[in-house]
Amino acid sequence: MSYSSILAIPNIIAMHKHIPQNDEISLFHNPNCSKAKKALVYAKSIARSVSDFEFSKSAKTATQWKNILTSLGKKPKDILDKSKPYYQTYLRGRDFIDDDWLNVVMNNPELIRSPIAIKGNKALFLDNPSDILRI
Repeated sequence: MSYSSILAIPNIIAMHKHIPQNDEISLFHNPNCSKAKKALVYAKSIARSVSDFEFSKSAKTATQWKNILTSLGKKPKDILDKSKPYYQTYLRGRDFIDDDWLNVVMNNPELIRSPIAIKGNKALFLDNPSDILRI
């Protein structure tokens, strides 16, 4: 193998994966979630840069959450895990307006049902860890 072909290998690999050089994925998740751990591995395999944010440690403003929800095409209530005991005890059957549901999301990030991947203006809910490959 020639020296020039050895130098070309990283570029060939990057082109094969169709990964732009300046690609970055942000992954928001619960660190105890097995889906999130697997999604993080997938993200690192397809992007040069991955920013890893835990829901409970990365405080988001209402505006930031609204932008994420808009990118997801979801309302705040749609991203909650309705099987969680807290939801069942305190939220089930409640009819809040979207801003109130947004406050629930912001103050109870452990209720968010799945990791969220963001790349550029696109956000994706990762119900399956390999869903990140679609971003």
